[in-house]
This record gives sequence, C-alpha cells and structure tokens, in this order.
Amino acid sequence: MEPLIITKPQIILLGMSFFGDPFDSFRGWEEENEIGRLWKRFMQFLENNVKNISHLSNPEAGYEVHIYHPETTTMGVFEVFVGLEIEKIERIPIELLIKLIPPSKYAVFTLSGEEIASDWHMRIDRWISDAGFKQAYPFSFQYLDKRFKGVENLADSELDVYMPIKPTTSPNS
Repeated sequence: MEPLIITKPQIILLGMSFFGDPFDSFRGWEEENEIGRLWKRFMQFLENNVKNISHLSNPEAGYEVHIYHPETTTMGVFEVFVGLEIEKIERIPIELLIKLIPPSKYAVFTLSGEEIASDWHMRIDRWISDAGFKQAYPFSFQYLDKRFKGVENLADSELDVYMPIKPTTSPNS
C-alpha cells in the first residue's frame, strides 16, 4: 500500500452531516448503516434541487469526510460529512452545510475491490507512522468518482482515501 503524496489547496464542500457511531445498527459497507442513509438523503435532495446549485465543480465526484473528535477513540463516534465540491459559497440551500477542507499535503491511497471493505484504516495509520509522518488535521476523506460503482458492486470499484499529513519532526508539532 504505497500512497501518492500530493499537495491540495482548500476544498469547498457542500453536503450533509451525521454525528455518532455510523455502524451502530449495521456493520460494514452496507447501504443501511448511517453513512449509507446519509448518502441516500443527500442524493435525494440533489435530485430535487441540483438545478438550484449552479456552482458545482464536479457533480460526478463525491466526498465522504470523516471528522474525528475527542470521543472518537473512547466512544467510537465521529462526524461523517458527504458532499460535492463547489467553486464558491453562494446561494446555499438551508438544508445543506459547508465544509472548508484546509490546504494540506496528503497521502493518497487508492483502494480497489474487496480492499475497500477491509480494515484499511489501520494499514494507512501504520504507513503514515512508519514513513515519518503524522496526521496534520483530525479528518480524512474518501474521493468517490466514476471508478466507484456503489456499495453493491465493491468488487469492481475503486476509491481514493486522502489523509492530511505532516512530518513528525515538524517545528509546529
């Protein structure tokens, strides 16, 4: 699992959010867990309102942001934000939220097939540590474009996981 190291500018996302344990009722990559339900709710909203959102950067690519809080390690709860990239903050429907993803250096891991439903986050954390980095911000995101064929078709899917990183020896550690 060797990532690509890139630097990205700020990303502006428009979407919906959930806070809690998304796997409380359904484990794994299933449409009935809270993440699947969040995606359904967001996609239904878009179907009815996409004409009112003219400033989408790429309506074919989604983001799933996992935002970690102090309760994440002790209680297993975190925020999940799903959305699309927008060019500017303008005419935002009240039902939607904005997330500003800060500019950062990222380790980008491409996951394929059944690897998507595996315990990949532990391998990524180990790679980051072994490579002399640490997480720069308390979030990561998955980038889902046309390569992702859906939860029901993981075997033929790919997605990218972006982990914001910085050197462990950084003066601002």
